[in-house]
Formats: sequence, structure tokens, C-alpha cells
Amino acid sequence: MIKLKRLSDQPILLPKKEHPWEAAVVFNCAAIYDNGLVHMIYRATDIAPNGKEGPYINRLGYAVSKDCIHFNRLEQPILLNNVEREERGPEDPRIVKIDDIFYMMYTGYGGRFPEDFRICLATSKNLIDWERQGIVLDEPNKDASLFPEKIKGKYVMFHRREPDIWLAYSDDLKTWYDLWYDHKIIMKPESRSMSL
Repeated sequence: MIKLKRLSDQPILLPKKEHPWEAAVVFNCAAIYDNGLVHMIYRATDIAPNGKEGPYINRLGYAVSKDCIHFNRLEQPILLNNVEREERGPEDPRIVKIDDIFYMMYTGYGGRFPEDFRICLATSKNLIDWERQGIVLDEPNKDASLFPEKIKGKYVMFHRREPDIWLAYSDDLKTWYDLWYDHKIIMKPESRSMSL
């Protein structure tokens, strides 16, 4: 059994009103421990994401900490909404390090029509400068993450085709084998949770 202990009764990161790109909300972060520091990449929006004030825009910010409570962050976002099919911005990052490269799966949100969100990939050597690798699965899909090491020489990805969690394999991070025959469901929601 795992026992968790709350380290602080206060949020470790709050919106910064003086930064328009993260003035409303900071949330849904990815964190990785590397070189003695906790690195966090977080989703930030300019207005509340409930849509009541208009179409919000997502961006990803970077923060770093020695103790997991006090974070220093960059003044500018590290990933913007500046590419086609991500006009509403990147969401929900997940980071792993394989060899000396950081891989970030995230949701690219277009917002042009319902289900206009795709799993995307970016890579980095330093967690601040990211190179987009494009859409990984061209279907409505979210919450993907790579396994932090290759298995039998293949990259392994967890992803969420609602309502299930799926597993997929790739040799090159571009081709994820047959989208329906080689992807396997590894977890389903309990039926009682579906009715809540």
C-alpha cells in the first residue's frame, strides 16, 4: 500500500495576473525529476477554461524546484498555439526521458469543431526548447504518455480512446502500427463509474 503525505496546504503554483498568457488558470502539469531538480511543465490559460468568457487559449509554461513546493518559472511560455491544428493551444503534457532526450506527449487542441483534439509529440534536450514532431494519432484522442523505456526495442505509448486506456507500439514514434488491430485495451472503467 502506498501512503501519501500532503507537503503543503497551499497551491504550489498560482496564475500570474501580470502574465496575460497564464492570468486565469495554471493546471494539468507534467513533472519529471532530472539532475537533482523537479521540472514541471504546466498548462496555462488566459481566461477561465469553462468557456463562459469566450474561447480560451492554452499555452505550456515551465517551472523548476529543488523541494517540490517552491517553484521558479519562466516569464514566457515554452509552447504556444502557433501551429496549424493547435489554434487553441497545447494541453495536458506528459514527459519521459529516454536516453538523453525528453519526450512530451500532449493534446493539440484545434477547437474548430467538436473532437478537434489530437495526440501530439515534442522533443527536447533541456526541457525548455521544444521541437514539435507533429500529430502522433490523427483521431480524437487525449492523455497519451510514452513508457519511460523501450520494450523489445519499441516505443510504448498509453493513450485514451474514450472510455478506455489503450497500449500501442512504434519503432520510430511516427507509425503506431495498425490503429485498431495492434492497439490493445489495457484498462476499462468500472460500469458503476460510468453512471456517475
